[in-house]
Amino acid sequence: MEIEEEKLEQENIISFDDQIRDTEIEKKLSIPAKRLMEKLEPIPSKIELLQFRWFWELIQNASDFNEEVDVELELKDDLLIFRHNGKPFKIVDVENLITPDSDKDDEDIDEDYIGRFGSGFISTHALSAVITVEGLVKDKYREKVHYKFKFDLDRTNYNSKKLLIDSIQKSEDQFKKEYKISDYVSGSFDTVFTYDLTKGLSNIDSKGIATSGIEYAIKVLPLVFTFLPKLKSVKFIKNGVEEKHFYQKSRDDQTELCEIGLHINLIPQNDIKVKYAKQDGVIVAREIKDNVVAEYSEEIAVLFLYLPLIGSEKFPFPISINSQKFKPETERNGISISNNDINNRSNLLNGVKAYKRLLQNLAEEGVGNLYHLVQLKSDRIKALSTGSDWFQKNIEKEIKIVLDEVEFVNCNGIPISYAKLKLPFIPENKTESRDLEFYDTVSDLIVNEVPSREEYLNWLKNIDFTIFKSVPFRLEAAVKIVAGLKNLVQLAENINKDEEETVKWLAKFIKYVKENDNGLLAKYKIIPCQSEQGSFVNRDAEIYTDNGVDTDLIEVYNKMKNQDYRFKLLNKTINKDVPNLLPEAKYKTWKTIAKEIDDIFRLRLDANSRLSKNELEGLSKLLKWLKKKGFPNWSELPTYFPTFNSSYTNFFLESFDEEERVKAITIRDSGKQDSLLKLAESEVTVDELNKVVESISDIKEIVNIIDSGANLEQLTELAKLFPNKIPSQIMDFAREEGEKTRDFNAKSKIGSDVEKLFKSAFEKNHLGLIVDKVDLEAVDFVYAGGGSYDFRITNPKTGQSFYIEMKSVKQGNKDSVKLAISQLERAVNPKYIENYCIALIERTKDIKDMDEEYVLKNLKFIQNPGTFLNSVYEDHKKVIESTSKSKEVKLLMLNADFRCSIDYEFLKGKSKSIAELEIAVVNSLKN
Repeated sequence: MEIEEEKLEQENIISFDDQIRDTEIEKKLSIPAKRLMEKLEPIPSKIELLQFRWFWELIQNASDFNEEVDVELELKDDLLIFRHNGKPFKIVDVENLITPDSDKDDEDIDEDYIGRFGSGFISTHALSAVITVEGLVKDKYREKVHYKFKFDLDRTNYNSKKLLIDSIQKSEDQFKKEYKISDYVSGSFDTVFTYDLTKGLSNIDSKGIATSGIEYAIKVLPLVFTFLPKLKSVKFIKNGVEEKHFYQKSRDDQTELCEIGLHINLIPQNDIKVKYAKQDGVIVAREIKDNVVAEYSEEIAVLFLYLPLIGSEKFPFPISINSQKFKPETERNGISISNNDINNRSNLLNGVKAYKRLLQNLAEEGVGNLYHLVQLKSDRIKALSTGSDWFQKNIEKEIKIVLDEVEFVNCNGIPISYAKLKLPFIPENKTESRDLEFYDTVSDLIVNEVPSREEYLNWLKNIDFTIFKSVPFRLEAAVKIVAGLKNLVQLAENINKDEEETVKWLAKFIKYVKENDNGLLAKYKIIPCQSEQGSFVNRDAEIYTDNGVDTDLIEVYNKMKNQDYRFKLLNKTINKDVPNLLPEAKYKTWKTIAKEIDDIFRLRLDANSRLSKNELEGLSKLLKWLKKKGFPNWSELPTYFPTFNSSYTNFFLESFDEEERVKAITIRDSGKQDSLLKLAESEVTVDELNKVVESISDIKEIVNIIDSGANLEQLTELAKLFPNKIPSQIMDFAREEGEKTRDFNAKSKIGSDVEKLFKSAFEKNHLGLIVDKVDLEAVDFVYAGGGSYDFRITNPKTGQSFYIEMKSVKQGNKDSVKLAISQLERAVNPKYIENYCIALIERTKDIKDMDEEYVLKNLKFIQNPGTFLNSVYEDHKKVIESTSKSKEVKLLMLNADFRCSIDYEFLKGKSKSIAELEIAVVNSLKN
């Protein structure tokens, strides 16, 4: 038994040579294993950052050793494979993979490397504890000799120093014992890192980390291609089925545009465009899509050292910024800008200069959505770990100057800078709908200083008003603008609306003010009265609701007081659209103004003084109003005009001198009071009345002629030729002319009524469709009602017009249709021939039976009538030319009235429907 135990003990004893070897290995690898453990242990707790970083660590290592490199990333169910076609490894590179951090003093490392095979590469173990590395390594002394190698980096026991030493030694043994000589073909994807996704560190979801990293990479790649020109292409392959291939297509430092090609499953997609600007080694850039700035989510890094510094997502610079001179934090998650970080501060200042030029270029090129480039946030500045005061006093200040100088905000087609920008802003109870409500309320006041409604919310979201304090446009500022305009006339000019639209707009504005800051209505004058210009008053002024104030009594008051009573009355539209604007007790009626007029008489009576000239004229107007009521027997006269009722005789008589009283008696005795009263109440002037009196005999003849129905103007001249008696033949002619005139006037009115029906129907049912098809906000639709056309439809952008001549005929018409010479000339004119038509409609028997629906259903149009009217036009030219060949002596035609006559059935045969008229108008306005 003792012999067996002694034998077993001898078998377990390690030889002294092995002990020396193990001690050498432990001493050699102890520090690398310790550092490796220190780097691996935090990975699970930092996985939120590392899930986005691992891809860039692999890109970094691929690009560090190559002038150009292409990359492939393949994701299978349980494997992630990263390949690149860079140059073969050096031996030191391989050793750095196996024993990280052993290269600190290695002079073989190039100065412009982004990183090294060290801690960055270790972080890719976020994907897997086991990485299989394959590649070629070059012979150190023989240039064309290369060796193929493959080994595993197994960090499964990442929290055991001893086991990590064993793992490092195992990788060393694999590398030393299994390499084979191999040919190297430039461009081959010889370097391969394979991650086993079933062997994640701790409880990490390796597949989820892989997916997150790829999704993030696809978002950021356009910027990386721009900042890292040596990266030529990246291909993502998923399960051998889905493939996305990004590649550098072109780069132009003159236009500062980088274009990235994209193929999905070998099918070319739209190019990705990135605009950039440089300043002393610093580049700022942003992707442009469909001529607008692409929106980048807040999860994307702001700072780049060729590759994104994951963790700098909230760095307070308004655009992605890259510099090879950035000195990143140890964790490569940002930069420090303390007093000792002069390079980083200098790079940021150069970044502002590049930012200004990029912003100017994008604005000049008409690129949209520039609100994505102004995200400068004060809370992020204050959250900086170092240098927040410096950033605020320098970077923030310089960016504010840029935004105040560069005209880049599109306001109604006019680019302006922040110095002029006004952005509607409500400080409390903010919601998207309330913001838009306020925008709609005030935007007409600042139309060239406010972005479009479509962009407004985005500008509102991206501008920090604690930094840009002059930009917010609050309610009181809007009220001040309205108050400064003083009346509706000036307001209409300011907001470019007609009178009716302006009052409606102001009613909406006042209602908003009343509901949101009622006190402003007392502080500022923005409430319109009924004066001619619609002057503004404040709510506490002497202003009253109009509850039926008689307009004739207003004229009486205005004349007697030499004031405008309408200044006291609230605009009727405002009263209707803004309920309870004034207290219930503040109102006026015809009865209250009647009392105020009567008070004028009372003051005169109490002072025992005569009425002034203005008061007498007002008295005359009052008398006309009272006569409609039944003066002097109007029963309510004592109630509403008590002073006037008791003393109106005195007021009249006291205003007469002796001569005027005699005239009054004469008039009374003439028996013609009623007739003379009508004459006095008419619009006939004194001079006109004197002429009538002086020609009273002629007037009698004229009365007879008027009774005949003749043309008054012509027969007045005849009356002068026949002062005694107009011959009977002349009277017959007068009656005939009268009949013709009445018939012409009646037909003209019918034609006009039909034309108005057409205009209304066409506007409601077709004009909007024309606007849409021509891609305009509006077209000009003018009713001329005479001349060479009746209607004109104009494209305001090009000035191109379409003309319509309207012809309405009686139902069952057989007569020819007549065109005036001016209409004929326009129809055949080459300038208008394609854009001129005749519209034709048969009226109902009674014009009252016609409506818009009837017009749309029965109207026909004849396009390009000039094509068949040209011969008539040539005939007319010949007639005109034949009468005017000689300058000295020529045939003169007086009162010659030429017309073009068109057979009605012929015209109907060429007619088309109103739907085709719409098409003709659209084609005309587009050309």
